[in-house]
Amino acid sequence: MNVLRALNKYFPTKHEVETPDKVITISSPTVVKHDIHVVFNKNTQSFEGIPPAWKKYIENTIGKDEVQNNPEAVFSAVMFWNASIFKQKDEPKFNSSPPAQAVLQVDTQSNEGGSNFEEAHPLKRAEDVKKSTEQDQPADPIYLNIPGLVNNHDERPEVENGHSPVQMRRKADHTLSDEEVMAEFRRICSPRNPEMIYERDMELGAGASGTVFIAREKATGCKVAVKDIDLAKQPKKELILNEIHVMKDLQHENLVNFLDVFLLNNHLWVVMELLDGGPLTDVVTETLMKEPQIAAVCHHTLRAIDYLHDNGVIHRDIKSDNVLLGKDGSIKLTDFGFCANITGDEKRQTMVGTPYWMAPEVVNRKHYGKKVDIWSLGIMAIEMVEGEPPYLKESPLRALYLIALNGRPNIPSWNKLSPDFQDFLTCCLEVNVEKRASAKELLAHPFLTIAVSTKTLKPHIEAAQKILEKRISMVS
Repeated sequence: MNVLRALNKYFPTKHEVETPDKVITISSPTVVKHDIHVVFNKNTQSFEGIPPAWKKYIENTIGKDEVQNNPEAVFSAVMFWNASIFKQKDEPKFNSSPPAQAVLQVDTQSNEGGSNFEEAHPLKRAEDVKKSTEQDQPADPIYLNIPGLVNNHDERPEVENGHSPVQMRRKADHTLSDEEVMAEFRRICSPRNPEMIYERDMELGAGASGTVFIAREKATGCKVAVKDIDLAKQPKKELILNEIHVMKDLQHENLVNFLDVFLLNNHLWVVMELLDGGPLTDVVTETLMKEPQIAAVCHHTLRAIDYLHDNGVIHRDIKSDNVLLGKDGSIKLTDFGFCANITGDEKRQTMVGTPYWMAPEVVNRKHYGKKVDIWSLGIMAIEMVEGEPPYLKESPLRALYLIALNGRPNIPSWNKLSPDFQDFLTCCLEVNVEKRASAKELLAHPFLTIAVSTKTLKPHIEAAQKILEKRISMVS
């Protein structure tokens, strides 16, 4: 027994092991330091601490002299472009940045205060964008910390002794899981089989979110447009759900009307009305529009924007690609995948849309509101004059830099425009958001009084379709 007592003294049984009064827990990291610290040295007029690949890419794309003369604008552009590298969905390694013709959707809001980024569909006019394949594009993201410049990726208070001096409010997580999103899709989708209702016809186009094709309703012979979305290929299904909710809830004569939605073998069939004129892009790139016709397009687009804003929605991707035409004179705004719901004058800080149409406050990572749509409308008006938006032939990085640097772009045909049109563009492209006009103010602008019937666009539509060998028949 004495031997057992001695053994128990040095080798206690499981029940005799002393346990601490409190459970020891390991906290989350409180002070995170990046491996790369980048600063702009005013003495050497260059970025220091930047990886060589990034430095070479920035200097080749933007220009060494411009980097030295305008570091703030370079910072804004690089922060946006750098963010795109984070877009890879839960991948352990970051791949190289997207090709120059990519369109970026960058969202700086996330559930836990971090960043969430994803790539949007490619430009339909990608062949017009200057390629940068000869430039070495950086493979990894950088973290910029430049004195005097605001880095909105990190807005948390400084940490002292491992504890924040400010108690942070825990915000509710509004992000839906994939299972919840799919459950919502099943709830809102028609239970019928779309292949029993519609017969597929010609394909109109394809993008990252799916393909669009014409379909004929078997019972009536009427033709519709169907967007076929493969949900298995959509990393952000909630964006698709958001688009459908917007289309279902909002009905206006200048919005592409939603007809129905089906779920078939993990594919969404979003059925919409068909416009036989195609996108405004075809008309602006192939034909010359007169000011009264431009005024007409702006008027109908503004009516759609004003309706969205009155219902607390920012479109965030106004451009000619997203304005569809009908040979009967219809002009309708489409593509609500980037829409944001807002309340009153609520501001947002997500960077979303297509770079060439972006407002300066978005590129400069400032809080923004409804008037980003007004800026984009002004850029679209320039499209109708010049045939393309400013900086389209530049790479997205340089375009972002020029938007941040210049604000309002130069318009080559400015002196050929009427005074009312010049003033309309000035009201749209005002860098100071407070002075920029609202949709309602622009609807009363004198420039719109010269608008002609939108049916005058029919010859332009047919000429563009002939050149591009496109033809959408409404006849069954």
